Amino acid sequence: MGNIQFIKDEEYFSCKALSASQIKDYNKGAYYFWKRSVFNDEREKEEDTDALCFGKLTHCLVLEPEEFEKKFLVLDWGTKTRKTEKYKKAQLDNPDKVLVLPSEYEKSQKMVKALKNHDLANVILTGGHSEVPFMWTDSETGMPCKMKADKIKKIAGGRILIVDYKTTSDIESILKWPQKLGYPLQEAMYRFGIQNRFNIDDSSIDFMFILQSNKEGEEDVICCADTDYETLTAAEDITRHHIRQISEKLKEWEENKDKSIFSAYPNKMTIRYSNLYLERGE
Repeated sequence: MGNIQFIKDEEYFSCKALSASQIKDYNKGAYYFWKRSVFNDEREKEEDTDALCFGKLTHCLVLEPEEFEKKFLVLDWGTKTRKTEKYKKAQLDNPDKVLVLPSEYEKSQKMVKALKNHDLANVILTGGHSEVPFMWTDSETGMPCKMKADKIKKIAGGRILIVDYKTTSDIESILKWPQKLGYPLQEAMYRFGIQNRFNIDDSSIDFMFILQSNKEGEEDVICCADTDYETLTAAEDITRHHIRQISEKLKEWEENKDKSIFSAYPNKMTIRYSNLYLERGE
């Protein structure tokens, strides 16, 4: 089902390949996909937001604590946010580090402790390999694809378990409206990658999301969640459709460089009341 190999972090982030994040972006439209896509050489650089940096911090401490000192620096740069000149100067002085405030580090430690005290989450996160990046070629479209598993491990019966760790302020919304952030699409993309990597059927793969509250004082609010069969089946169909669409649009882009290929809307749209509203009017 295609050639695939493990790659280093540097190559993973720089290579032009389709990821789960781009699939989720495309689910909102071609415009949103292109705006952040690695295939767009003119895309804007992603800013160091507070949420992004804190997410990186918790992922490191939960999944790769031995990497913390190499990748992070705890520093009080004089403000509580990163949208300041003081932060920009501190980052310029420490270009090879992700800067985190002492308060952020303290909060992340509480989250790590809470995970260790959660019986199921602790078992799921113990063992295996963390932050595993690899890439493959989609056999149908020839699209280069990539994924980075937070945790991957072999479990009983020769099955493979993939774990994705998320921090969020609203676990309930994720459970009630999974389409909102596209987590099932991410699982579908990861399943495609694992099938390629290990040449196994989808039925031999297990997937678990570990959701943890990042609200102050609610670090012990943790949910281990898998995906409903019908939801996953639909997500796999949607992901497959998106891969085809993206492949076609990228080929068209390479041929004529027409930016309208990735416009937010077609050239002409029609405004129409919904059937429910029309019936109400009648």
